[in-house]
Amino acid sequence: MLEGSARKTGAWLHINAQLIDTRTDTHVWAGQYDRDLKDVFAIQSEIAHKVAEQLHAKISFAEKVAIQRPPTADLSAFELYTRANNLLLTATLSSTVGTDLLKATDLLDRAVTQDPSFFQAYCLLAWCHGLLYFYGRDHTSARLALADAAVEAASRPPSGCWGKRTWRVRKIFIGDTTTMTEL
Repeated sequence: MLEGSARKTGAWLHINAQLIDTRTDTHVWAGQYDRDLKDVFAIQSEIAHKVAEQLHAKISFAEKVAIQRPPTADLSAFELYTRANNLLLTATLSSTVGTDLLKATDLLDRAVTQDPSFFQAYCLLAWCHGLLYFYGRDHTSARLALADAAVEAASRPPSGCWGKRTWRVRKIFIGDTTTMTEL
């Protein structure tokens, strides 16, 4: 299990990360990073490489490139995306699910406004609109149109999990439920 913490102080970022073998409850690897906030994606890449190395994982060239590629160049868009993602992680377990989903949608709308090429934000935005629809908070064709617009805005999904999942979600939104079990 990878666990850790991050603390932002002004333009400075402090991250602690540790890899734990849950079978034995022993630490496999730990690292501390103190850097400028602009280096957040480089830190993420370093941690991913260290974890893969410790797990003796074989990483393809394409996976290495994907690890090195930041999701966005706009840190404020990434912060909005992260806040929305955190809301979504707890939304389905809370009594304020509808409100949390609407807040997440607003944060993601702001993120893609700041960076119109932020693929992951569009994917999460489509997912959010879908959850609002399927949970019955807004069971309208307009909500489905917003979800479809977010998927369309991503236009050319990269290969890998998120890209494939997004296009499966799109098929569901347009009425092709045969892919529901693939999610």
